[in-house]
Amino acid sequence: MPRRERVYSPTGIYHVMLRGINRNNLFLDSQDFYKMSKILKAIAKPVEINGDIKVPVCSIYAYCLMTNHIHLLISENKETISETMKRIGVAYASYFNKRYKRSGPLFEGRFRSEPVWDVEYFCTLIHYIHNNPVKAGLEKKAEWYKWSSYHEYELPEEAEDTCICTRAIPFKKMSLEEIKNIVLENTILDTDTIHINPFKSKRIGDDDALILIKSLLPDEITIEQIKSLPKVQRLELANQALDMGLSHRQVNAFIGISHATIYRNTKLKTVK
Repeated sequence: MPRRERVYSPTGIYHVMLRGINRNNLFLDSQDFYKMSKILKAIAKPVEINGDIKVPVCSIYAYCLMTNHIHLLISENKETISETMKRIGVAYASYFNKRYKRSGPLFEGRFRSEPVWDVEYFCTLIHYIHNNPVKAGLEKKAEWYKWSSYHEYELPEEAEDTCICTRAIPFKKMSLEEIKNIVLENTILDTDTIHINPFKSKRIGDDDALILIKSLLPDEITIEQIKSLPKVQRLELANQALDMGLSHRQVNAFIGISHATIYRNTKLKTVK
């Protein structure tokens, strides 16, 4: 059975979970937790080369290292999410196998990932990831767990270089109290408060555009059948596709709805 294609995130941000093979433990003591933290820091911090600051491989907004799995809220920057997770997995498996004199795979198949579409879901994940130890019964409060990014949000700005997650991106408009409210109370911030794609808006290629459109369709409808759908249904689909970052050219080519048609439809709604 062919494996499902990974759902593309137009924001470049994903919730990722990486689990130990057969649900085996990935971390046996504090040294193991520290090693993974060090690997995450190495790939998520900007690097200075000849006086120029280079964009890091990825941005990590939240993380939680559990005994047999890892949660990350992560953004693609210089490479794809698959390349970044391979980098993390190879580095840690090499360390773990050497330390414990073992061989073979350490992680369970492909990592799981969910696209982060908007600020509301971003905030929900900040809460969920930090409260994972509470849900698992490891701690009574999220702030008591040692191996998550919660404590990094409490560090002063001058300590940003020593941590994985930085409050500057995308949290530069947020107070420490607002961050704590998201983690502890699942507060959802207004969309004007955070910008969740800090580096650049990513142009979506035609292959990825088709994958995104496919993810919007009911199971019984194929890509080839889109243009035979009723116009009202195609308009709704076109607006969803545009919200996900597709261009008007792609919407016209794959859904059969022109920019002018979308504009007229929007104008009619406004008049009403």
